[in-house]
Amino acid sequence: MKFINELRKNQDLLALLSAACDVEILPKSKAPENEFGYLTYNIPGTTFAQAGSGSEYIFLEDGSVGYWGSEGACGRIADSLHDFFEFIIHCPYWQDYLCEEVYQDKEELREFAKENFESLKESFKSDGFDLSEAQQKLADYLGLEKKVDVADILMRFYDCTKREPRFIQTYTENDGSSHSGTGSLFDR
Repeated sequence: MKFINELRKNQDLLALLSAACDVEILPKSKAPENEFGYLTYNIPGTTFAQAGSGSEYIFLEDGSVGYWGSEGACGRIADSLHDFFEFIIHCPYWQDYLCEEVYQDKEELREFAKENFESLKESFKSDGFDLSEAQQKLADYLGLEKKVDVADILMRFYDCTKREPRFIQTYTENDGSSHSGTGSLFDR
């Protein structure tokens, strides 16, 4: 978390991370969303960032990073903070990469990722924003190598979402009944 505290001091970089990746580092870490005490998680953690939608990125006690989505998705997203930043910088707006079928063939995944990125890049370009330049600046600051082929990064993400124990949320209703997610971000 020391790295997150250093990152919080660079307002320009925080703005770039938010614009390019839809990840807003919170000024101060906080307890994860609990829906007024109705929502619990099987692995404790601390929320350090959120998306524009209010979804949260949670640094879990085992050193991995979990995701709680405002629409009910919950699962592990990265095995470390390093993997988290590498993933979100190389695969911004990562929910567009949640097509499990393409992860079964690395060449298909590579092509899928390339098409996704080109589409996103064009969308940003129409708004006068150079996504590739933003990624390079973020990668340089974080000491990451900027990669064009993100298939290996996506496979690490995929494997992370499937490993045990999964990061699972449980919602308890007023009547005491409860329901839990699967802990996989691919189960939508």
